Amino acid sequence: MNNTTYDQSNTRKLAKKESASNTLTLKANSTKAKKQCVKLNAKQEKKTEIQYKKKPKILAKSTEDNVITSPRHLVAVDLGSNSFHLIIAREQDGCLQILQQDKQSIGLAAGLDKHNVLQQNVIDKAINCLRDFNLSIVDLPYSAIRIVATQTLRAATNIEDFKKQAHQVFPYPIEVISGKLEAELIYKGVAHTQPLRGATFIIDIGGGSTELVIGHNFATSITDSLAMGCISVQQKFFLDGSITPTAMRNAQDFAHKQLAGIADRYRAIKSKTILGTSGSIKVISQAMLELYGDNKITAKRLNRLVQQLIRWQHCNNIPLRSLEDARRPIFASAVAVLSSCFNQLGIEQMKFSLGGLREGVLYGLSQSRTDIDTRERTIHNLIKLYHVDQAFNQGVLQQITLIKQQLKKTNAQLSHAEFSLLCWAAQLHEIGIAINSSKHQKHGAYIIEHSDMPGFSESEKEIITLLVRNHRGKINLDSIKVYNLKLAHKLENEFANEMNNAIEDELDHEFEFQPSNSSARITPNQNNMIISEQRIGLLIQLLRLAIIFTQGRVQTLTTSVIVDHDEDELFISHVGESELQKKLLKEIEKQAKAGLALRITA
Repeated sequence: MNNTTYDQSNTRKLAKKESASNTLTLKANSTKAKKQCVKLNAKQEKKTEIQYKKKPKILAKSTEDNVITSPRHLVAVDLGSNSFHLIIAREQDGCLQILQQDKQSIGLAAGLDKHNVLQQNVIDKAINCLRDFNLSIVDLPYSAIRIVATQTLRAATNIEDFKKQAHQVFPYPIEVISGKLEAELIYKGVAHTQPLRGATFIIDIGGGSTELVIGHNFATSITDSLAMGCISVQQKFFLDGSITPTAMRNAQDFAHKQLAGIADRYRAIKSKTILGTSGSIKVISQAMLELYGDNKITAKRLNRLVQQLIRWQHCNNIPLRSLEDARRPIFASAVAVLSSCFNQLGIEQMKFSLGGLREGVLYGLSQSRTDIDTRERTIHNLIKLYHVDQAFNQGVLQQITLIKQQLKKTNAQLSHAEFSLLCWAAQLHEIGIAINSSKHQKHGAYIIEHSDMPGFSESEKEIITLLVRNHRGKINLDSIKVYNLKLAHKLENEFANEMNNAIEDELDHEFEFQPSNSSARITPNQNNMIISEQRIGLLIQLLRLAIIFTQGRVQTLTTSVIVDHDEDELFISHVGESELQKKLLKEIEKQAKAGLALRITA
């Protein structure tokens, strides 16, 4: 497996030499000088032509003997059986910043004939896409580029012809990866974009194949790739767009047979988290949102969707607004494959994940650490990018840890989630100083709100933004109220969805089918970040106190202050130092204006 980096400096050197020769031509006044210039230009043109025909310089990364310096830009290209994807990122100070993402639907798998020969009209469509991709990366200053191809190009008998044509417009090596490696890269892509807890089961339904993988943290333990994808199954059973009971049953039977040999291994492992990746599962997740008000994919919902597709009879009759025209012909086949996975593997519920193959390829090119928790890495990258004072932050974290211990066995005792949120906010609370030290709490909140933060859910990001926004100065009650309204709306929707699902369960028993194996079904843990307005106020209080208690900027000083809580009121005792007492008295006034109770006791 070769990751390659291209040095594009030769092109710039040639441009300088051409400029020099042109200058020499303009300055030539004698016939002899002009002849010399003509010879020099002819020689230069010939050399330029040879240079442009040469392959770019490749610095190998994967061998032990070769060491490569950290590239400035990273480029990952996924030549999938349905769509081609391009992702460009910049690596700076250990941070990976996504600059551009592009996707084109090619339908490569539909171009394979019965002899596995890729038809020229589909090749032409793929070449046009690669030509467009090349325009995006040709001028990048120093790039690590990796292009991977999956199931359709694994199966194509004329793969070398495809590579030859592709090289004319996209002069980089195409790596046809195995199904096992594809599954591993998919897992790494997910692991680097969200935190994974315990055993994690991931399913990716592509155009030509379906990958299944189980892992823990960043390591995989079971990987499989099955030759059934949304396009290949569509070509077999839904070719003319008709969705009949027979076609759906045959498609599911086909998928069941593909899964039969591996199902026991996956059922045996009690996965805590079950995730789906790829465009097919994303579209099914969006359909669930349109039909039920949330994007959870459950076994019962899938069963109902199967029956509804049969009632719609044809892909053109599917009324879902979230379904793009390009996805319409392959929607039924994707549902057939996923419902079979749920049935055969005993899955109750799945969530969609944005990570996938291309993210796995991208992080594989990165020179920064990728073996740590995704959220920890995100916080670390933001700290480095905005040059946050880490020494002072450590002092604040020590105070938060001390306060957490003091609040044990009180009604203000912090949960693990609340303590984590406080620590993340403490690490980022001064991030806004990079813009301006004046009102830096507002700048910091803006940065966090508008930053890409892999690993963090939307609600976690909102709470961290709230904490940073209110860590100093006037406590912004409006921001807390807005969060509270969002929370109330979310809870109201969740309750309504649960009631609707219960009613539908009563009415739709005839649409349910049971798994072929009676073993226990897999049920993932749900980790919804729901924190009340009152608890948000408490977290703001504790963060502000921890910052006040961290008295030294050059050398942090520990305090002997004790924090206690009773009947929705925080108490501070053993304050001692008069300067600290003055700060706390001012803080009590600020918190009182926000309706937060804080008192100093003897």
